[in-house]
Amino acid sequence: MLVPIAIYLLIAGPSTGSGATAAGWPIPTATDIAFALGVLAMFGRGLPSAVRVFLLALAILDDIIGIIFIAVLFAHDVHWGLFLLAVVAVGVFAILSRMLGRSGHWFIAVLMVVVGVATWVLVSESGVHATIAGVMLGLVMSPSPAERTRHALEPWVNGIILPVFAFAAAFVVIPQVGGSGLSPAFWAILIALPVGKIIGITLFGWIAMRFRPRGQAPALVLPDLVAAGVLGGIGFTVSLLLANLAFAGDPGIRDQAILGVLGGSLIALALSGVVVSLRARHYRRVAS
Repeated sequence: MLVPIAIYLLIAGPSTGSGATAAGWPIPTATDIAFALGVLAMFGRGLPSAVRVFLLALAILDDIIGIIFIAVLFAHDVHWGLFLLAVVAVGVFAILSRMLGRSGHWFIAVLMVVVGVATWVLVSESGVHATIAGVMLGLVMSPSPAERTRHALEPWVNGIILPVFAFAAAFVVIPQVGGSGLSPAFWAILIALPVGKIIGITLFGWIAMRFRPRGQAPALVLPDLVAAGVLGGIGFTVSLLLANLAFAGDPGIRDQAILGVLGGSLIALALSGVVVSLRARHYRRVAS
């Protein structure tokens, strides 16, 4: 995540005279799990399972850090009393989730929904972004009901909620300006998402794999790390959310930042299709 941030700041940071766009540095840090795994499923037949596991873990960590950015950087005039009440509601939710296996299953499930909605309202009204409510509830939920809930919601989330969010966030007016008239935020995101992720994931993944027991083969070879890096450049949903928050007070820059997210993600999407296909073909050829 450090490399996309560095590239963004080099292009649109305060040192370039673009102080108004410097706030967008968190935008190119995110990886869209659904889109990245979708490309992997479509073009990656034959790839080792380690690539998918690495990408999934990487994307989840990216999203967690993105949520932390939202909580820390974009919370204003926090009402700590309401936030404390939200924390208490999260505790009640955790207790209820551990009672689901007992009698009164449906009654407890309804109570959990009520408490979950109350938590969302309290967090939102406290001045902290409401996304944090979902993260807190998910972290404290008992594993067994959490897994059942995930399986029940995942088709709806991937099939309806994420596409609708992406469509709504991407509903922007395309600026009628030439290339030199576009905001530095647009160019910074357009470059930092695909290029920054490829460099960052490949470089730090390679460094991390140097620290392994002597004689043990690396979990991933370098070309597979490159493939994961290209997939990591698909930002979309969380990057779109960060763009809306970072430039909420400047609709012009916000729209161009969103265009940068879409453009950078589409570049990464096209590159990842090619790179993943080549790696998958290599493994199928070796297996045959």
